[in-house]
Amino acid sequence: MKTILITGINGFLGSHLASILKIQYKIIGLEFSLNNLNRIYGEDYLVYCSNDKDKVFEENKIFGIIHTATVYKRENTPLREVLNTNVVLPIDLYELAIKNNVEVFLNTDSFFNNPKYNYSFLPEYTLSKKHVIDWLKLIQAKTCKIINMKIYHMYGPNDAISKFVPKMIKFMTDNVPYIDTTYGEQTRDFIYIEDVVSAYSLVLDLFDKEDHNFCEYEVGTGMPLSVKGFLLKIKSITNSNTDLRFGELEYRDNEIMSSRADISKLKSLGWQPKFSTEQGLIKLINDTK
Repeated sequence: MKTILITGINGFLGSHLASILKIQYKIIGLEFSLNNLNRIYGEDYLVYCSNDKDKVFEENKIFGIIHTATVYKRENTPLREVLNTNVVLPIDLYELAIKNNVEVFLNTDSFFNNPKYNYSFLPEYTLSKKHVIDWLKLIQAKTCKIINMKIYHMYGPNDAISKFVPKMIKFMTDNVPYIDTTYGEQTRDFIYIEDVVSAYSLVLDLFDKEDHNFCEYEVGTGMPLSVKGFLLKIKSITNSNTDLRFGELEYRDNEIMSSRADISKLKSLGWQPKFSTEQGLIKLINDTK
């Protein structure tokens, strides 16, 4: 059984990837700290601290690496943490991958990282995502393919409650009196976590079919929905009494008003999303009851 190293294995995406890929691969994890591994509690994954990344390759024969670990620049987050996790760590791992004959490196990217956007939200995070791609392209080696997975608006169970989707579901399930929001005209390509994982799994299975040493896949449904429409779906599914006060908040500076994943490359591999937005929300809301 081949071995996959997943960075951020206790994260939202990392833990979901591990739970599916463990059927086909031996899973090893990498985390900044081993003190709290709540999302993978009860699993027998071997998890290393990121300070011991050299040890991972000394003790294991790694077939592929999936880099999902990420740090957002919040109010009290040192910039060094953003750079270390989002830029330095994947570069270090890719260099180790070359040295240790790893065959494929999957990097997790965000749709925020698009040259046509100048979004003011989380600019340090977005810049770090851009820079790591530039560096990986610079040092890429023929012996280890780089696949960049550009994810659109992912949602699903066990995500952080501070994130937009779980927070809105909780507010409406709790029937808070009202939620102030923008007009909600901006569109987002919302994709359920199981569809994201299936895309990663397929790309991993077929990585050697790719002719280029660096390639990129956009991961979404290709069917965007307005934020207003998304919130109204949550309200309907939860049968909430919460008043959605559209237009009470201003849009962020340089708000992304239209975003849609181009899933043609994934579809050419035979991939299709299985969950519509409504199906994904119904499953998520039922799973969190």
